[in-house]
Amino acid sequence: MNGWESTLSRRRLLAATAAGVSALAGCGGVNAQNDRPEGTASLGYVRVVNRHDADHTVHVLVERGGEVAFWSSYDLSAAGEDAAAVAVEGPWADDAAEAAYEVYFRVDDRSEWKTFGTAESDLDCYGLEARVNDDAGLGLWVEHEPDVCGTGTPAE
Repeated sequence: MNGWESTLSRRRLLAATAAGVSALAGCGGVNAQNDRPEGTASLGYVRVVNRHDADHTVHVLVERGGEVAFWSSYDLSAAGEDAAAVAVEGPWADDAAEAAYEVYFRVDDRSEWKTFGTAESDLDCYGLEARVNDDAGLGLWVEHEPDVCGTGTPAE
């Protein structure tokens, strides 16, 4: 295992499970504000979608301020090009979030994670969508300052 994989150890999985359960209890609408402390940014939305012609599971792990804040898996049916995105209801709905986010995505049981972090952000808000593509790879789409960031309403 290399350094970043070891940070996603079984110990962290157990901590994430507990954090995920508590994070889900308080999820509501998105409260994306433009007055975040320097070095942080909010997430207007996080979504996953399967555009491959086979079923896949996408795992989403979120760290905030270096601590696991959310970890969940999404079983996505084969849908192809017209697949609908599934909203990930995570800790970005918490208006008290004043720490940077590190968001990790993985497809099925692969060891490779796609990562997005807000620590070095020049913008106030991002939207993220992880897509299982035509060859069963995982792509990460980032929207800078999505409309949802100004409205406080989650994107569908």
